[in-house]
Amino acid sequence: MSADRSGDLQPPTFGLAGRIVFCVVMSSFLFGYSVCVLNSCGDLLAVVFEWCGNDWQSDCMHSRSAQGLINASVFLGAAFGALLSGRSWFSKMGSRNQILLSDLFFALGALICGLAIGKWSLVIGRLASGLGLGISAIAGPVLIAEISPRERRGTNAAMHGVFITVGILASIAFGIPQSPPPSEPGMTISGLDVWYWRVLLGLPLFVAFVQAILLSQVFPCDPPSLLVARSDNEGARKMLYRIYNMDMPEKPDLKNKQQASLELQLKDLKDAVDTARAIPHIRVIQAMCDPFLRTAVFLGVGLAAFQQLCGINGLMAYSNSLFADAGLKPSSLTLASTLMATGNVCASLFSSRMVDHWGRRRLLLTGSACQTISMAVVALLIDKTTGQYIPQEIAGPLAVVFFTLFVMSFSFGLGAVTWLYLSEIYPIEIRGPSLSACGIINWLSSFVVVFGTRFLSLLSACHVFGVVCFIGFLGTYIWVVETKGCSMEDSPLTPRSGRASSVLLTPNSSSVPYTKMPDEEEPAALPKSKKSQGSR
Repeated sequence: MSADRSGDLQPPTFGLAGRIVFCVVMSSFLFGYSVCVLNSCGDLLAVVFEWCGNDWQSDCMHSRSAQGLINASVFLGAAFGALLSGRSWFSKMGSRNQILLSDLFFALGALICGLAIGKWSLVIGRLASGLGLGISAIAGPVLIAEISPRERRGTNAAMHGVFITVGILASIAFGIPQSPPPSEPGMTISGLDVWYWRVLLGLPLFVAFVQAILLSQVFPCDPPSLLVARSDNEGARKMLYRIYNMDMPEKPDLKNKQQASLELQLKDLKDAVDTARAIPHIRVIQAMCDPFLRTAVFLGVGLAAFQQLCGINGLMAYSNSLFADAGLKPSSLTLASTLMATGNVCASLFSSRMVDHWGRRRLLLTGSACQTISMAVVALLIDKTTGQYIPQEIAGPLAVVFFTLFVMSFSFGLGAVTWLYLSEIYPIEIRGPSLSACGIINWLSSFVVVFGTRFLSLLSACHVFGVVCFIGFLGTYIWVVETKGCSMEDSPLTPRSGRASSVLLTPNSSSVPYTKMPDEEEPAALPKSKKSQGSR
């Protein structure tokens, strides 16, 4: 049923939009899979390619630098992908075609890595996969939002984050069949351990191929907003009716509540396209110098950097090695990482239901506080001076528990809220360029963290990232304001009534009068709570 008796629209749970969203979140799966795929096989690669100069050793400076570079190169490629996504000519392709392009890069990267003959071929393959990651990380959520009916947009959007954690879990769990690397001379790798890493690194080729077939042949559907932007209003109307599983009439009957509602949505899309065409082009560097826009720009960049500088991707990518520092047996490392990733999935499912109940600011504060506490507890457990009072057989598992709590805290805090919050604080004039800049900063921060973490012990990592999380908590408390329930066109950081103070948005010429926004005539339109939060 597409509508109930009262006339309210009731889109099908797994109709056309639901099936397309299922196809799109394959990119989310590839996102998570790419982050942690080397966790279980990185040390075996060191032995296979003899990075330490022999056929048994996996831990040496050359091995650490090679693993760090290979792991981190995917984020360097993602930064270039995000830069590409910010170009106006690229956005005209549409999010579906952008995902298809990302599949090409994912497949190419997987093929190169699966057939790798050394360090540099692995780096090149990971860079190619990173390009796909940087493109799909932006195009995927956009296509989900554009193709989803309004009534299910929030639920469908949450699936992006959920499937990232599913990808992380799969990349770690698929490594369970492998044995730990050799630990002394005379021990060598054999059997499955010699070639299984090629399967792990090549798996994205299959997933990308399936997604490309589905989105290009089975569901070659562009969202109504893109069709309107291309002046295909009739195609947009047809797609809108298909999304709600309704038959499109030859002539809309506006007395029919369901048809009237869809026609109103179509009109809103046309108005949004006309508004977008009239928006002035403002570069991020210009916005940074504007007294009205700079607060949102700097806060967004800071939050995007904090999401990665807290250490999440570095700790996830090397969890096996870090758990070994905590005293776990080599045979238990991948299993412990799998349990950690399972907790991550659970936390992601929990956060998808709490974002609109708790609010953005509260989740960010709670998550960063729990991350800080978790790092402090792990440091106390493994520090020789303080951990001597706790038996090793207890300290190791406890360290894993609090390490997992750190990851789960990220999932329902920074992981769930950051990009939603960033999309809500930017006015439409700078939203696209600013989100692209935040994406580049985010990926470059991740590159630094993932490369550098390989040279840290678990204790050093806890000290570094614990301090970063604490600083981030203070910054969140001081500068982040709540956006729950606010219109995306009127954020507390960029209220419509404040645009007269903008050098870029207010004409400097006296011959071009400034048109006041409706709420400028009524000072009470901006609630006192927003003013008080913005001045904190």
